[in-house]
Amino acid sequence: MSMTTQQYANLAQDAYRSPDMSSLDSRRTVIDGVEYTIRAHVSKESGYQGTIYQRNDTKEIIVAHRGSEFDTQPFKDGVFADGGMVARRVNAQAADALEFTRSAIEMAQTSRDARGMEPQVTVTGHSLGGCLAQITAAKLNLNGETFNPYGAVSLGMRIPEGGSNVVNHVMAGDVVSAASKHFGKVQMYAEPVELNVLKASGYEDNGSQWDIRNPGKAAVTGGDSHRMHHFLDVDGNGQPDRSILSQPQARDLAEKHRPMIDKYRGDIENMRAGVSIGVAVANGAQGIAGEIGRHLPEKSESPFKDASGALPQRTDSPSVDPRTPRHPDNPMYLQIRDGIGALHGREGRPFDETAERTTASLLVASKANGLNRVDHVIPGQAAQNDQKLFAVQGDLLDPSHRRAQVSVAQAAQTPVDESFRKLEAVGQRLAQAPAQDQVQEHSRSAPTRSA
Repeated sequence: MSMTTQQYANLAQDAYRSPDMSSLDSRRTVIDGVEYTIRAHVSKESGYQGTIYQRNDTKEIIVAHRGSEFDTQPFKDGVFADGGMVARRVNAQAADALEFTRSAIEMAQTSRDARGMEPQVTVTGHSLGGCLAQITAAKLNLNGETFNPYGAVSLGMRIPEGGSNVVNHVMAGDVVSAASKHFGKVQMYAEPVELNVLKASGYEDNGSQWDIRNPGKAAVTGGDSHRMHHFLDVDGNGQPDRSILSQPQARDLAEKHRPMIDKYRGDIENMRAGVSIGVAVANGAQGIAGEIGRHLPEKSESPFKDASGALPQRTDSPSVDPRTPRHPDNPMYLQIRDGIGALHGREGRPFDETAERTTASLLVASKANGLNRVDHVIPGQAAQNDQKLFAVQGDLLDPSHRRAQVSVAQAAQTPVDESFRKLEAVGQRLAQAPAQDQVQEHSRSAPTRSA
């Protein structure tokens, strides 16, 4: 292969856009000094999107599988595909990815040069796209490189671990690539901030398994590790930066602290099978991390505590915690959490304890104001250092929409448990209201008896 790792990373990123296929000129693109022609692009009902690039100099063909665009296709990517990988070991987009990659192989077969040589076909992708690259490489005997992929080995597709067909480039703190084993080799990179997050989460930098650690906290705090910009020459805001791929010290740092990193990534993988990730994955790495964190014991508890002791007890009555699927307000809780998570994501902030408290407070306000779903979470304008946060049911432009509000400062200081107690009280009050109305109506309609 004459493609460099950085060139693969550039194509994995470029695959997130929908190219203009209207003319030959519009299908030509220059990325970091290399000229490509886009031979094909597809967008399938499953949510799968892929682009076939051909280098104009070497004639190599690269299939770039698009990754998880949680902002533009949260249901298709988040629930139907990524959620399926983690919870049901199924990938709804694999068939479309294989079909598209086979079409690239057919292109190569019809493009033999005068010596009868075919252009080489390789694959790439980030996140979900990286998983699809592993699948297509394994099934069609191709080579390629991926970036923070979800490992394909756990999908029940008889894909073996290891091998040399694919090189998987992963950040040490990335929760997605840590959740499953990989087809191909794994090349790890670490930044000092990731190591600081692990240490702050109780991970000792040694091979001991006796440290009392909190992988959920590490996953939530280090959610930025999953983003593609680490492998590009731009930062998360599109400003010039230096790709981690060109920093040998990042590989050395990962190797030096491998015992600590391996403990964290092993903890995440061990949690995967029992995580109900579904809608939570619509928030990307933060959603996965948050769901994992809710199923882990607190840091103060022993890591050897029986797993059932850390999970909510199953009873016939709904839990008082709306974060559990059995709670009647769980759908609205997830809608609010997704909205707040999106606001934090746009500001480059993780979904932390403050966001969790704000979510709980806004859920109470929404329930108390008669909302049964939340379509929008929007910030108000700050007035006298007291910004409001609004939950809206309905069209923002519709005067009849319903809304609830909280003070951001107060919500951030209100303990989650306190909000959940308030939520339970609101639910009981609302449940009693119809019965009280019936009693009052019966009293009004009862005939008056005269003496």
